[in-house]
Amino acid sequence: MKRITALLFLLHATAVNAGSHSLWGFVTLITGETQFPEFSGVVMVDDVPVLYYDGNIKKLISRLQQNSDDSDEDSILEGIKYLADIVYRDMKRSSLLVNHISNHSKGVHVYQRLAGCELDNDKESPVMIWDAYDGTEARSYNKQNYTFNPLWPFLMLKEGQLQNSVMQFVNVQQPICIRTLKHYLKKVKNVVLRKEHPRVRLLHNTHPETGEVRMSCLATGFYPRHINLTMLRDGHPIPEEELILGDLLPNGDGTYQLRRTLSVGAEELRERHHYTCSVTHLTLDNKLDISWEPAYCLNTPAINTMVLALIFSILAFVFYKKRPRGSQTSLMPVHTVTKERDVTAPRSASTEEYPT
Repeated sequence: MKRITALLFLLHATAVNAGSHSLWGFVTLITGETQFPEFSGVVMVDDVPVLYYDGNIKKLISRLQQNSDDSDEDSILEGIKYLADIVYRDMKRSSLLVNHISNHSKGVHVYQRLAGCELDNDKESPVMIWDAYDGTEARSYNKQNYTFNPLWPFLMLKEGQLQNSVMQFVNVQQPICIRTLKHYLKKVKNVVLRKEHPRVRLLHNTHPETGEVRMSCLATGFYPRHINLTMLRDGHPIPEEELILGDLLPNGDGTYQLRRTLSVGAEELRERHHYTCSVTHLTLDNKLDISWEPAYCLNTPAINTMVLALIFSILAFVFYKKRPRGSQTSLMPVHTVTKERDVTAPRSASTEEYPT
């Protein structure tokens, strides 16, 4: 599953601004025996799936409600189907070459492609393509740039092939991509144009034995998915290598969530730093800051043990002082003898008798 979804991280990392929208095709070619189709793909406007392609039946399946008045739908599907056939042949050839060179005649192997275009305030971007084999980037290219993994030099296009690819980009793929994006953007505009502001929480809990505090900054419920989430120490950004960086995850209602986590040791806690979770999102007029400063902390195991012992001693002493005197007990038996005395005879201190 990690291999199949490798390029999705690249898709989420492709940031666009508030006035931008994109069309992405994410396709997968599998060699080897699996329960999945050999070739399949999904077409998305921003992050909303609009089409699914099943290579077993060679058919595009709409993910949206059909409208009988949509006269452009058939021509749009025809263009996407044409591109799907081109992509399948190209990926099949590249996958066979990589399998052969890498001596992967057995097992399951995955070749993926992420391709798409963007509209930035009606300004068209060139088509962009990324390829990956078994989760490793193989090549990327558009009409300006072309790169490839040196592990597979045969993926490098020759001069004539590169010129043909540029012509294909400009005259075929670019017009189909932009036209499809504009078409489906009208259908899903109520979804992709909505704005949901993030809810931000700074959570922390203390390890009972080490006294270490695990602090998490969580932003959730936001849309679009592009967000900037930063953790600060005394007003300075904390380096990413100190943080646990969570992935951008979808919520069930179509919004997203993102988490950053920092572990703070007992020694650092005693330094009394000021920690801040800072969020910027296009739905916010200003950045949103949530702060936390640890109070004077006695979170070491030895001190905790001493505090518990002191509390127990105080409670035991209070309980002892409040006990009724008559309830005192002794380990030795007590015998009480009452002696009669002559009340008329004079008594002296030396002869006064006390019960024994």
